[in-house]
Parts: sequence; structure tokens; C-alpha cells
Amino acid sequence: MIQPFSIQSPTQIFFGRGELERIPDILGQERLREGAILLLTDRGVSASGIPQGVALKIEAKSMPVVRVDSVPQEPYSDEVDSLAQDLRNKKIGCIVGIGGGSVMDTAKILSILLSYPEQTTETLLEKGVPGKGLPTLLVPTTAGTGSEATPVAIVAVKKKRLKIGVVSPFLISRYVVLDPMATLGLPPALTASTGLDALCHLLECYTSKKANPYSDLLALEGIRLIFSSLKTAFDNGQDIEARSNMLLASFYGGLCIASSSTTGVHALSYPLGGMYRIPHGVANAMLLAPIMEFNQDAIPEKMERAAKAAGVDGEGRDLVPTFIQSLGDLVRYVGIPPRLSAFGIEKKDIPELTSRAMEVTRLLSNNPKPISREEAAAIYERIL
Repeated sequence: MIQPFSIQSPTQIFFGRGELERIPDILGQERLREGAILLLTDRGVSASGIPQGVALKIEAKSMPVVRVDSVPQEPYSDEVDSLAQDLRNKKIGCIVGIGGGSVMDTAKILSILLSYPEQTTETLLEKGVPGKGLPTLLVPTTAGTGSEATPVAIVAVKKKRLKIGVVSPFLISRYVVLDPMATLGLPPALTASTGLDALCHLLECYTSKKANPYSDLLALEGIRLIFSSLKTAFDNGQDIEARSNMLLASFYGGLCIASSSTTGVHALSYPLGGMYRIPHGVANAMLLAPIMEFNQDAIPEKMERAAKAAGVDGEGRDLVPTFIQSLGDLVRYVGIPPRLSAFGIEKKDIPELTSRAMEVTRLLSNNPKPISREEAAAIYERIL
């Protein structure tokens, strides 16, 4: 029997080469009575010139633009609050976020904080999102976090030494522009880490307790696209077909998160980001094969279908082990460090990592197989 599920997605989605050119006309649909358009990005994306080109086109339509390129990589909650405070007197009416997951997540949180001045990021985490915020238009430049499609915004909380998600349907973007041209300048290392993050989303959502026919359909196609395109995008960043496939797969991953959510990989990766600032995609990639191996006996048929979607050859008992091996091979191919020790983590750190991970009950409860404290510690030790 198919269990109940829901579908959440952005209102309008534009995909294709050159779709960045549409942004001024899309914003014109809002018919803003007052307020400027906040164009939010980070310094790395700003250096590409993409945000500046978009801003000029918006301004050419007589719409005022406030440009901010200071979003930190994987921001802390107080950094987002500080940014909101700086913007409160700017009379922002709409937010355009151009960048990776940190930029898009920050844009989503700012859409709420600028609408409800009494709120902080931590009150959103503790008490939930009070209501609808400013309209957002998100443009991913990585493939990727899939944040453009999700009702989730991830921030690091210093006092908890953990990454935590603000989750609310009010965070879903009104508009998404998926232009593979915006990802051509992504360096190989970021292509690798964000691409594997997308693969984690797809595999976790496909194997989660909340998986459903909608998320399964998107997840299997996304897995196929990544296995056929990530190595090419890593080796030749100018390959527009590979970039297009990766961008679409990443978006599918975001839609899956909105419908069925991630699981143990993300639960165990959040302390790695919160405590050691290990990039999110890197932390996930290190955990992907070990967690899938841990889960395999609870979901054998799904693992077989995922293996076939990935193009793994074989039948019978060898298929799933070969698939798990292929996950590790892909991580190594794109140069992700295989060991936590590469980031200065020692055996004495595992108890605190484990304690922090066990706090991520929202995701652990969605894992297809229970993960005990001892089992979580053993997984960390395995990749130490």
C-alpha cells in the first residue's frame, strides 16, 4: 500500500541555457509597489561577474537593486542575524539569491527575518517560522545542494557545535532559474563536493522511511544522471551537457528532500560541519558508502534498483556490494579525502561527534534502519 505523501515545490521553475536573461521579466511579475530587490551572493560567485550582469539587467528595467556579496561559506546563525540587521533599513521587497547552498539558505532565512524584525535565526529554529516572508528567486551556481527546491535552510549554531535546519513550507522559493551556464566556472573540487552532496540527497531520499512514488521516480533518474555525468563535469568543467545533467539531478534531489527527506548520512555529517567546518558535501561524501553499507540489509530491493540506475553491472548477491564499492570509487575519483584524520579529527573526538549526531533525531528517525549510539561511533571510527 502506498503511504500518504505530499509534494512541495517552487511556484515557477525555468531550466535551460541562457535562462538568466529571464530574471528581470520574472521579477516584473511581482509588480513590487515599493522596496528594492536584494541581490545576494558571495565573493566567489561575485568574482565570476554573473551577479553584476544580472543586477544591470534588473536595473535597466527601472527596478532598484541592493547588492550584497558578503555571505560567508556555511554561515553561523549569528552571521545571518547580523546581515539581516544591516538590511532592515533598506526596504527590501524581494530577494534574488545567486550562489550555492549557503547563499540560497541565507536568502530563504532573510526572507523571513526581514518580514518579522522581532525574529532571529535561533528563534526560527526553536519556535518555527511564523508566516510567509518576502518572495525569493534562487539561482544555483553549484550542482549541488538542491536548496533552490527545498523548504529547508541549514545554518551552523556555535553554542551547539552543530548544523541545524530551519524547516517550513514558507521557505520554499517562489521562482527558480536553473541555467547550466551559471555552473561552468565551478572549480573541480566544488564540482566534486556539491555533486556528491546531490548524490547523497538522491540516495538517502530514495531509501528513507518517507520515500514515495514521486520521490522514487526523481531519485532514480537523478542517480542515473550523476553516475553518467559527474566524472565528466569534474574532468571538463566546460562540458555543457554534463553540467546540465548535474544541475537537473541536483534539482531533483532538492525536490526529493521536500517530499521524503534525508537520513543517516546527513545526521552524522552535521556535527562534522558544525564542529570542524568540514564542507557539507565533503562530510556527506565521506559517510555515503559506510551508511549505505550499514543500511543495505534493511532495503535490499531498493539498493538493487539504485545500483541498476547507476549503471552497475551484475546480478544477484554481488550487485549491491559492487554498487557500494562504486560509491567509494566515485568519491576517490573526484579527490574527496577518505579519512576524518585529514581534518585533524582524532579518536578522542568521536564521543562528542556521536553525541551531537544523536541529537539530529529528525533525520535519524527517517533512516531505514535504526542507528544506535554505538553504531554511529563505529561508523565514525571506520572512516577515522
